[in-house]
Amino acid sequence: MNIELYPKFDKIFTDETLKGIFYPLCSLTLEAYPNKIFHFISSNGIWMDENHKTENNTLDYTLFELRGNKYQFNGDIKLYKGYEQAKKIIDKLQKDFDKNGRAYLDTKTQTDDYVSNQKQNLNIQSNDDFDVDYYLQTFYEFSINKLNFELTKRFGEFRHIIDGWGKPDKSSIIYEIKDKDNSTGFGDIEINKEYIFPKTIKIDKYAKIGFVIGYEFFTDGNDSYLVFDEDKERVICINHYS
Repeated sequence: MNIELYPKFDKIFTDETLKGIFYPLCSLTLEAYPNKIFHFISSNGIWMDENHKTENNTLDYTLFELRGNKYQFNGDIKLYKGYEQAKKIIDKLQKDFDKNGRAYLDTKTQTDDYVSNQKQNLNIQSNDDFDVDYYLQTFYEFSINKLNFELTKRFGEFRHIIDGWGKPDKSSIIYEIKDKDNSTGFGDIEINKEYIFPKTIKIDKYAKIGFVIGYEFFTDGNDSYLVFDEDKERVICINHYS
């Protein structure tokens, strides 16, 4: 198993449709699939509007076509509430963090202070679709975690840095999906598969790749499970609300 933490967005997706909506968490190669690269991602920070769910993306999962080891999105972007606002500010947020991230890290700038400052700097407000506080919190925690890892090669320390928590236990980053026990949330997914997936998706035919734990990347993060259909070259990223 080979894990790459925080891959670049353009190494994950075939285009920029989901930029500002999905975060690249890590990529994985396995001996069982030596020519494939699997990507764990998260749309944390964005609420969803189930009026726009399709067979390719819902509150519970996103189905991607695997094209040259990148994800091709064929769902409805309108599922992600506030996506237009998110796409407008993501580059500004990234530019600011590229410039000031080290200072945020060194001074242990707390999330509430960062959110308040960015709302003022960018002159952005929440509305019924876009929860700006939640979006900025997610971006900041992800970015601090990523920068700290790049500098120290230590993962998952953002709460220790900005909130004064104790250092976390060492993480496996990607965890095995175990069968026939209750040690992971995939048992819940299998039990509820008829409610989660349409009849066109036979989840039992998908190989279980693994899962990541959301709170290791964000304060408020859903666990992300990855399964793969080799015949159809499809990957499904499943949200588990633990």
